[in-house]
Amino acid sequence: MWLAGLAWVAVGTWAEARREIHQEDSPVLVAGIEADLAGRHCAGLKIDVERFRGFAHEHAMTHADFFMKKRSRRLKQDIANTLDQLRRAPQPTCDRLWADYGNASRKVQLLKRV
Repeated sequence: MWLAGLAWVAVGTWAEARREIHQEDSPVLVAGIEADLAGRHCAGLKIDVERFRGFAHEHAMTHADFFMKKRSRRLKQDIANTLDQLRRAPQPTCDRLWADYGNASRKVQLLKRV
């Protein structure tokens, strides 16, 4: 009986690792997380709460989805890379995040200057 349980755990672990490798992340999820990183790590930038709320609602997501949804291995690595860039070269990274999510955004406007 315990052998069947052990096999079930092994299959579940393998399936989760495989899902993580092949999972496609929503561009909405990526944008929300990157904008949040900018709001937390870039001086003078904050999340525009109303725009963020509208953006999430437009894409049928909640605030919690940005932090609770499973993330692919690639997205986890991208987040780690962005955090590393924020530590090593904060200003150019913050400039990029502002260009991507600020008032004149090429992507979506989620940030504001404070």
